[in-house]
Amino acid sequence: METQNLTLPVLDFSVIGPRTGERFPDFILPDQHGRPVDLHADRERRRALVVFFRSASW
Repeated sequence: METQNLTLPVLDFSVIGPRTGERFPDFILPDQHGRPVDLHADRERRRALVVFFRSASW
């Protein structure tokens, strides 16, 4: 039986997602209380730092 040598593609993370200063895509997510938060509507044109945190416990 032959074994396949599988390799993962190399990802250039510098080109994934919006660039610095570029408008972030519109989305609505729940806050810690379950209330919907619209990224662009709720900030009233103020800047935002968006951080996605993936928990290690599922």
